[in-house]
Amino acid sequence: MATITLEYDGRNRAIKQLIGVLLTLGAKEKKGYDDTMQAIADYRRGNVTVCDSFEDYLKQVHE
Repeated sequence: MATITLEYDGRNRAIKQLIGVLLTLGAKEKKGYDDTMQAIADYRRGNVTVCDSFEDYLKQVHE
């Protein structure tokens, strides 16, 4: 099975129709996170470091 990643303008009707045809032929759609959703997910998982200043950031990085 091959994986193809597409990035397109959602307002482009021709591309949306082409993707619809591919889906009817048996292709599977998997939606990924955009940058904002990825940031929110990282925050909820606790993968975000909060620093008061750049110096604090450097201290945390070198610990």
